[in-house]
Amino acid sequence: MEGIDPTKRQRSFGHIPVFWAWLAQILEANASCSKAVGLIQGWYQASGLAAPRGGTSGYCMARKNLREDFLAQVAHRITVTLEQRIRPMDKWHQLTLKAIDGSSVQLMDTEANQESYPQPSSQKQGCGFPVMGIHGVVNLSHGGWEGFVTSNSRQHDARAATRLLKHVEEGDLLLADRAYCSYELIARATRQQKAHVLMRLHQARHRKLDWRRGKKISPTERLVMWKKPKRRAGRSELTDAQWDELPDEITLRYIKFGYENRAEEKKVMVVVTDLLDAQEYKAAEMADLYARRWEIELKLRDIKTTLGMEFFAVRTPDMAHKTLTMMIIAYNLMRILMQQAAHEAGEQVNHMSFKGTLDLVTSSHESFRVFACKPRKRRAHYHALIALCATKILDIKPFRHEPRARKRRPKNYQLLTKSRHVFQEILHRENHRKSA
Repeated sequence: MEGIDPTKRQRSFGHIPVFWAWLAQILEANASCSKAVGLIQGWYQASGLAAPRGGTSGYCMARKNLREDFLAQVAHRITVTLEQRIRPMDKWHQLTLKAIDGSSVQLMDTEANQESYPQPSSQKQGCGFPVMGIHGVVNLSHGGWEGFVTSNSRQHDARAATRLLKHVEEGDLLLADRAYCSYELIARATRQQKAHVLMRLHQARHRKLDWRRGKKISPTERLVMWKKPKRRAGRSELTDAQWDELPDEITLRYIKFGYENRAEEKKVMVVVTDLLDAQEYKAAEMADLYARRWEIELKLRDIKTTLGMEFFAVRTPDMAHKTLTMMIIAYNLMRILMQQAAHEAGEQVNHMSFKGTLDLVTSSHESFRVFACKPRKRRAHYHALIALCATKILDIKPFRHEPRARKRRPKNYQLLTKSRHVFQEILHRENHRKSA
């Protein structure tokens, strides 16, 4: 991290040890700050230095003092490294695949968090947690996240998505579900960013769909003309002048195909794309390509479940934003290893196991300590680690049915239906009675 020095002098909790300790926290399934302090103490002792005290307050203050621009520069360098190593086989028709989607994370119940990211309206005051909406762009050609934006969890996905268009550029193909299929987003992505899109048709347009309209290409394909709405949507962040700059109409291609939903019912799906050449971009290929959009859901699961980032234990929105950036850094560093391992194994990047690579890295990081000040041996050991990562390949099982259900029952605690200072606990649950 040469050239990035946000502190004037190094301390026990300087920006370098705090950065690496925070990174280790995330890779250790969102471990506690006490674990991070223990790591710093272990590093200092192994280096023959006086270890800092065991309290976490100094470390937490040091995390708070890390500048966002410092973290942003680190994240940018990692993303550039991933992009430089994309192989031709990782692209689709020489287009870089990117997908967009949204999710949410819970924050600590503090006034600052509640003010910026209020809890769901269905929960009583004092009985829920603030929820921060997150929307991200993932580069499916290397598997890393390009970036995230945050929003109120009640805000529509399409509104936040327009702020992510800065991560989409010429030569990209953007995949998205029907929540993002709007005239504004498609027009801005294709005309302003010079990219291409493939999205599922929005349900409002699907309900009014007349397959006889437009120009017929095949029984399952048509060319249609979308006209710009007279008024911009209320959720749009564009000014009237910016709205007027959008094209008055855009030509799109509809592709219809059958699929089977989770209830094993046969349904019909229509996707929309600006790739109009049906000979070069065949309908069957486009249908298979849209199925790859599901990869972003798997990467969200890697972050929220595997890394344990469903809950951010932070008291302020500022720390929530820094934690989100650190989460991108941690995830993308793992993707660099997976990308190198895929090259070693001659596999596609999406065939490498994130959990397998993570387990290997967290269990072997201590082995690098004996190679301090021995760059050649450390480099050889690193290549040996990559070779092991190359064995962590997913067992692809298409059409496998894995229902979302859990077998273990949760503890039979009461639900917190009132603020804690007025809540009445039932001490003997066998004599159950409803709290007033």
